[in-house]
Amino acid sequence: MDIVFLVFLGIIGGLIAGMLGLGGGIFYILVFPYLIEARGFPPELSAQFVIANSLFGIMVASGMSVLGYKRKGKLPIKEILAIGIASAVVAYLSLNFIVLQPWFSKTIFNIFIIILMLYILFKMYLELHVEKKEDGKITTTEGIFSGGIAGFVSALSGLGGGVIIIPILTLRFRVSLVKAKVISLAMIFVSSLTMTVNNLITQAPQTIDGVKTIGYIIPSCIIPITIGVLIGSPLGLRWSNKLKRKHLDILFMSFVLMVLIEKSYGLINSFF
Repeated sequence: MDIVFLVFLGIIGGLIAGMLGLGGGIFYILVFPYLIEARGFPPELSAQFVIANSLFGIMVASGMSVLGYKRKGKLPIKEILAIGIASAVVAYLSLNFIVLQPWFSKTIFNIFIIILMLYILFKMYLELHVEKKEDGKITTTEGIFSGGIAGFVSALSGLGGGVIIIPILTLRFRVSLVKAKVISLAMIFVSSLTMTVNNLITQAPQTIDGVKTIGYIIPSCIIPITIGVLIGSPLGLRWSNKLKRKHLDILFMSFVLMVLIEKSYGLINSFF
C-alpha cells in the first residue's frame, strides 16, 4: 500500500511539472518532510534529505517534460544554455556551502520557503488582473543573472527554481508562458541533475537502521515516486495546452499558498 501511495504522489508531481513548468517541487516539499520523518530521520537532517529527494523527483519530472517539448520542436536553446548553466553553477555552490552545512536547519529551511512564497504570492497577485504582454526577449546577461537567482533558490528550497524563474521571465521580461515553461523545465533539469549527482556521492552524516540510502537519496521513497512521475508528466503536458493562462496562474498561486500555510504551521510548531 505504501508503494501505491508513493506512485500516486509521483503522478501528482508529474502532473504539476507538465502543467506549470515547475518540476513538481512545489508539491514534493509538502509531502517529503512527512515521508522522511516517518522513516525515522531526525529533524536536524530533515531539510537536507527533503531537498535532496525533492530534487531527484524534480530531475525526472522536468526531464520527461523537456523531452515532450523537444518532440514538438519548442526548445529555445540560447536562453536555456545561459539560464541553465548559470543555475547549475550557483546551485552546486549553494548546495555545498550552505545546504549541506550542519547549521542549515529545518527552521532555516522553513523560514526561507515562507519568505519565498510570500514574495511570489505578492508578485503574482499584482499581475493577475493585468493584461499580459508576451513580446519580450532575454539577453545572455539577463539569462545568466536570472539563472543564478533561480539556482540559489533551487538549492535552498528543493523547488527546482521554477517558482522564481517563471515569474521573472513572464513578468519582468514579458516572455510568453509557454516559452517560460520550456526554459524553466530545461533549467530545472540541468540544475537538479547537477545537485542530484552531488547528493548521491556525498555521504550523509547519519544513517537510519533499516533504511537504505545512497548519499542523501532514499531509494525506497524516490523510486516509486519516479514511476508515478513517468505517468503523470505526459498527462500534465497535455492538460497545460487546454487550460487558459489565467487558470494556470490561479493554480500556481494555489500551490504557493498551500506551501506557505504548511511551512508557517511547521515553523510555529518548532517554537512551541
